[in-house]
Amino acid sequence: METKNYPVYCKTDIVVCGGGTAGAFAAISAAEQGKKVLLIEQFGSIGGSATNALVLPIMSTHIEGNPQCSYISKKVRNRIFSYGGSDESGRWFDPIILKIVLEELCLEAGVKLLYHTFISEVIREGSKMKGVLISNKAGLQIVEDNIFIDCTGDGDVSVLAGAGYTKGNPDTGKNQPISLRYIVSGIDKAALGEFFKSEIKRTGINIAINPDPANIYAAVTATGEWTLADLFKKAIANGDLAEEDRYYFQAFSIVGREDALAFNNPEFFDCVDGTDPEHLTKTQIEGRQRIFKQLKFFKKYMKGFEKAYISEIAPMVGIRESRNIEAEYILSANDIISRRKFDDAICQSNYPVDIHGKSLDFTNYSKPVDDGKPYYEIPYRSLVVRGIDNLLVAGRCLGAEFLAQSSLRVQHSVRASGEAAGIAAAYSLEKGIPPRSVDGKDVRMEMQKLGASFAE
Repeated sequence: METKNYPVYCKTDIVVCGGGTAGAFAAISAAEQGKKVLLIEQFGSIGGSATNALVLPIMSTHIEGNPQCSYISKKVRNRIFSYGGSDESGRWFDPIILKIVLEELCLEAGVKLLYHTFISEVIREGSKMKGVLISNKAGLQIVEDNIFIDCTGDGDVSVLAGAGYTKGNPDTGKNQPISLRYIVSGIDKAALGEFFKSEIKRTGINIAINPDPANIYAAVTATGEWTLADLFKKAIANGDLAEEDRYYFQAFSIVGREDALAFNNPEFFDCVDGTDPEHLTKTQIEGRQRIFKQLKFFKKYMKGFEKAYISEIAPMVGIRESRNIEAEYILSANDIISRRKFDDAICQSNYPVDIHGKSLDFTNYSKPVDDGKPYYEIPYRSLVVRGIDNLLVAGRCLGAEFLAQSSLRVQHSVRASGEAAGIAAAYSLEKGIPPRSVDGKDVRMEMQKLGASFAE
């Protein structure tokens, strides 16, 4: 692009584009390596899906020993627990307190935060990025930098820079469903728990439901038997809910909020392109209407919701998948299923392939390898954007095929990938080499030195 006469906002060592989970971890790890870091975020807080989209709890992996492939993750877990914002595992958390913790860690590391700012264009010369054009209330300005990390979730910066990408299910062209989460407060959980017990007794079904007031949980989908499925069918027959309201329903307790539940719905199966602003607008408008209708359903068909109210609707829609950037290595479904290991691994996981709204047949994929190590690894090369010398990518848009991405899109993996990208960016500057020349083994060793744990 032509830079015209736009003013320069700043010159820095590393620019992290996007302040979601991966972006926060990338910024912290790079700054703790002694680098000058600017973190650019479109919202007024960091944490992305975990905070602004209310995506909780953190999905767990079940690797023996529970290795945490991120030293920053341990810091987050310890601090949020000390603030009363999570359980000891850190999996169940209050999204507001997580925002505060991530922001504190960024500031303590020396990260410069720039909120309410979009990246409009990339300045590129040959195979190297020279800067980004930012847009906010102050107008258009340029940020000049040495290394860039794309943590936008949708690979926005990589695409603006000319990187290749894939998007959507290769069989259908459609993206994974989008959700708009919300929180309901004012719930009498003791009464709700007793109601759940009565439904278990009435239906004879005890599936995906927990009546314990301290840890209420419930789920319903369109297929299979569920304790609450009959209530949804009645409400649909009476015109109180639409058919799509039973396609996917989940309710979770929130640590520290005794009268509240978080809902992982409504879910949308059409108009689900997270890079299309019209799709996003439609989802939020229809989502709020469906949420209001669901609250009326709870009040009419369940006990404990008599004084309940909607206390929060996520300002950010929950996008599971959009673009995946072409990196030096593209993680495949076969890598996931065969539990492939890499010399330059920066994360280990055994979270399953997780496609919403699609039943999968893995008979065409490799059988799991009986190597005694039931997990796969993400290589550092999947963070190195192909064709651009000074650009890394982390989070759910890193180099992966559609099916593989559905496994690595969870917090455990995006935290590790962000942390690794930040350390790699710092190494790149220190050694005067492009990120693709950084040895992923060195990145992992530094992560371990700082406290990250990996299975042997």
